[in-house]
Amino acid sequence: MPVACSVEEDIEVSEPMLHETVATQRTSRMSKIGGVLSAVLLLSATVALFRHGNYNASSATTSLDESTDLAEIANQQANWQINTKERDLCSGTKDNCMDSGCCKTSGFKCIKSGDSAGKCQRYCPKIGPCTLVTRMITFDAKEHKTMFCFSVYTKNTGSTKKSHEKELLTMQNAKKVSIFACDAHAVYSDVEVSLGGDVTTIKVDDADDDFHFAKRKTSGGWVNTGMFHQVWKAIGRQGTYSSYDWTIKVDPDAVFFPAKLLERIHLLPVPPSGGFLQNCEGVNYGFFGNLEVFSKTAFSILVANVDKCKTDTVSDWKVGVQNGKYGPMGEDLFAEMCLRKNGVTEIEAFDITTDGACEAKRPGDQKKNKKWKANCAGTSTPAIHPFKKPSEYFACMDAAAPQ
Repeated sequence: MPVACSVEEDIEVSEPMLHETVATQRTSRMSKIGGVLSAVLLLSATVALFRHGNYNASSATTSLDESTDLAEIANQQANWQINTKERDLCSGTKDNCMDSGCCKTSGFKCIKSGDSAGKCQRYCPKIGPCTLVTRMITFDAKEHKTMFCFSVYTKNTGSTKKSHEKELLTMQNAKKVSIFACDAHAVYSDVEVSLGGDVTTIKVDDADDDFHFAKRKTSGGWVNTGMFHQVWKAIGRQGTYSSYDWTIKVDPDAVFFPAKLLERIHLLPVPPSGGFLQNCEGVNYGFFGNLEVFSKTAFSILVANVDKCKTDTVSDWKVGVQNGKYGPMGEDLFAEMCLRKNGVTEIEAFDITTDGACEAKRPGDQKKNKKWKANCAGTSTPAIHPFKKPSEYFACMDAAAPQ
């Protein structure tokens, strides 16, 4: 359903870099403009905002629902009309977005700029109507109230820096907080080790010899995508996740309140083809790994397509995007690319985490401070990240806990 509005200022955007905030020409009227368009988007989102991507939408909506199991989804892959030649299914800020109906940059919308042209923008144009280009999609309006949560502990990080992941997870288990307060939980690892009580990590093997394929230049740690492939497969084989509405991956150093997240998402409309929650605004790929939220069908589709996406030209994680310009993909970027290509809808939920790695979350004078951390006492989001040492982690949790 096209929606029209008019506002007083035009905001031009430049092509964003991977996981870097889009540069915008901001004015004193920004908040007014954003408020007007936000109201329009909120109205249209209930009926038409989310897109399917380049596959046969009608067949997907009739053949998939949130109760579809993994085996059924795997059998239906051959019926989907997926464009495997394009680098990405959505449009950039310099592209005509009329055909795709969606934008690569999180928080941007395709706004009609002519009879057969559209431009990805964050705000409405200065003069004339503001018509959103969208694709119709139906939603499952029932409540989604149950959560399977998991974390991953890596013993062999590849870095010389001390890791506190095991200590954090052991203490979280003892206090029954973070993932251990979900309806069901599990911790996966490259080793089998006790986390206290009856909780033991589930070991995954380096079946494809790619756990230690490459290291990150900044942290010195191994790129984690190869290990996550095996984690996702292990979760799929075990099948526990399929009994719950949401599958949620939480980094060990993310302060996480499951009850806060459930309050935010239990009434969230979920497309029949599944949905995942984008949590960082203003970047090409807004699915940041500190808190990954998948609907049941979305996670089933990821599990069913891991091997195919692994070698696909669009989502080959060892090459990475833009022919390796940014190095191999991390697991969060790989998951987002794979889900997009297989018809899963990204749902904007920028308020579910306050992440220091997301520039949009940082205060104005801290935009370039990559070591910024939130003031937990003044933060109400379901997740706050990162807090790597147990002392600072639990101090943050105490400060941010609901009163």
